Amino acid sequence: MKKLTIQTPTIILALFLGMVLYGCSSNEASSENNSAHEDHSAHNHEAEAETNGEDQHSEAFQQEKAGLQENEVLITGKQMKAAGIELSQITRQPLSKAVKSFGEVALAPSDEATVSTLIGGIIKDIRVIEGDYVRKGQVIARIVHPDIVDLQQNYLDASNQDEYLKLEYQRQKRLLEDSVNAEKTVQNARAAYQSNLARLQSLKKKLQLIHINPQKLTPQNIRDGYPVKAPITGHVAKVEINTGSHVTPQQSLFHVTANEKAHIDLKVYEQDISKVTPGQQLTFNLANSPLSQPMEGEVMKTAKRFDPEQRTALVHARIKDMREPLLPGMSVVAYIQTGDKEQNTLPDAAFVLDQGKNYVFMLKRKGKANNDNHKKEAEHAHQQEETQHEHDDNGHAGEASFFVFEKMLVRKGITQGAFSSFTTDKQDINTTRFVVNNAQAILSEMKKGAGGHSGHAH
Repeated sequence: MKKLTIQTPTIILALFLGMVLYGCSSNEASSENNSAHEDHSAHNHEAEAETNGEDQHSEAFQQEKAGLQENEVLITGKQMKAAGIELSQITRQPLSKAVKSFGEVALAPSDEATVSTLIGGIIKDIRVIEGDYVRKGQVIARIVHPDIVDLQQNYLDASNQDEYLKLEYQRQKRLLEDSVNAEKTVQNARAAYQSNLARLQSLKKKLQLIHINPQKLTPQNIRDGYPVKAPITGHVAKVEINTGSHVTPQQSLFHVTANEKAHIDLKVYEQDISKVTPGQQLTFNLANSPLSQPMEGEVMKTAKRFDPEQRTALVHARIKDMREPLLPGMSVVAYIQTGDKEQNTLPDAAFVLDQGKNYVFMLKRKGKANNDNHKKEAEHAHQQEETQHEHDDNGHAGEASFFVFEKMLVRKGITQGAFSSFTTDKQDINTTRFVVNNAQAILSEMKKGAGGHSGHAH
């Protein structure tokens, strides 16, 4: 009985120590689990932060996005470039009265030239291809032929004979004055001299026509050919020969056009002829492949000829802003402005229809994100008109990273020549820039943003 009493405290002490040790072990395991969980959470937050950091405007644009009004939309610079969106100011032009006409890009007869040859031969060297720009007097090919050698030889012979016959004629004149010889001898000497002189001048002109300088011609530098030179400055529109081909006199070799001097020839219908006068302004565009923005022109003169079959008269118009895509022969559609009341106009592609109303997108401000400190640089559009114009008219506004546009309600007027007039309640918009093409893309982005992105692009 005494032995059992001694063992009981020992058992109780062992159980107590076991519980203590188990508790410590559990606490350590829990601490390790908590630490691992904290490390895992921290890692997730860091990864998320890195992901957000990859978006260069995740922080820089937050303030701008938060401040957007209901009728505003934010477009990134990348979106502007991808959609090819362009900006421009409104133009003032009279659209109340206009004469619609059709025509084509044309050249005056003096602004295009056919290059031909005076003396036939073999094409030895062609130095241009179609589309090359050449200047007046530039050598574009070379022709060789034995007749060219003979022509130079004949000129040198005539030149030598000229000096001899001239001296002989003067000697016979002196003898006649001294009554030494007969007058018939003097007449023969004069005829021989003048005949050779005429031949010399004729050969001289022929050499000049084929661009060989007679004054520098000597027996030592007789050539086997002559250069073909461009008669005007312009582009080579057609090459009709190849190296080694034989050409005949007056054969067409090249066609050169001075495209930068092109104008437009318009056919005006009989009932509108009396409305068209020189000096009137017009807008026009290509009929088959219209440009993003119509071009401007001015009526120069009306031709004094009437076409009884088409019932039209020809009108010549000057092109104010000659562009590279314009080539002679292209068809155009023009609107001659005969009214005198100017209105605010934008290209028709600047307008969007939303719920039965017309809108345009006006640039409110733009900004640039700094990747280092995410500092936003936003300036109002009307404060940049004079200092940052170099890229705005082309649509991408230099180094701007985002653009904020306001959807502005307008009352659309008539449309002529791809321009539409409009009125609005907004004031002082003459220097404001507007989206002038692909405005529908911005409207789509605005609607997408309104569906869950606070009305902004992202």
